[in-house]
Amino acid sequence: MKEKMQQLLENIKKDIIFLANEVEHSLRLSMKALERQDVQLAEQVKQMDNDIDQLEVKIEDQILTLLALQQPVAVDLRFIIAALKMNNDLERIGDHAVNIANTAIKLAGEPYLKPLEDLPKMSRLAAQMVHDAVNAFIHLDSETAREICVRDSEVDELYDKVIAHIIEVVKDKPDKLEQAFALARVARDLERVADLATNLSEDVVFMKEAKIIRHGLEKERE
Repeated sequence: MKEKMQQLLENIKKDIIFLANEVEHSLRLSMKALERQDVQLAEQVKQMDNDIDQLEVKIEDQILTLLALQQPVAVDLRFIIAALKMNNDLERIGDHAVNIANTAIKLAGEPYLKPLEDLPKMSRLAAQMVHDAVNAFIHLDSETAREICVRDSEVDELYDKVIAHIIEVVKDKPDKLEQAFALARVARDLERVADLATNLSEDVVFMKEAKIIRHGLEKERE
């Protein structure tokens, strides 16, 4: 019975790692599509989302089946709880990538009101946070996970900067108001991705240390 459960846990871990890689790839492609105004690339991101959604459902089914049949405890139960949350957060990151891809399609062929500088920077930071959070998950590295949480403030600062710049530019180009709102939504999507990467990192700390660190709190769980 124990061997069966360990095999199920390993399968879930492998699928989450694969899902995370797909989501990160989707995010990076969506920003590339926006920067290049590449509709074909944006459509590819939207097509990938179907596979991401199906894998998310598969992982959830595996987790619920394991909970029903194996009754994990202690460290295995913490893994299952964290995996269920991570699975959902990864799928949501994929949704944000689709949002960005849709914006790329909407704005294709339209000159941007300002060069895209801070948005790509935000994207790189957020995507790297996701990547590093997954590595922390693979190696159960709570130290790295805690460091990733701190990085969220960098993305928040860039978000504020992007919004301020967009507001300033659109004052002189009121005809670009619709585009300004669209780019502001991209910034919001990237800010949310960084928040979700932070969630992933907090889940790693929970798995490794049995501590809840959300909202600046540290509560131990047996």
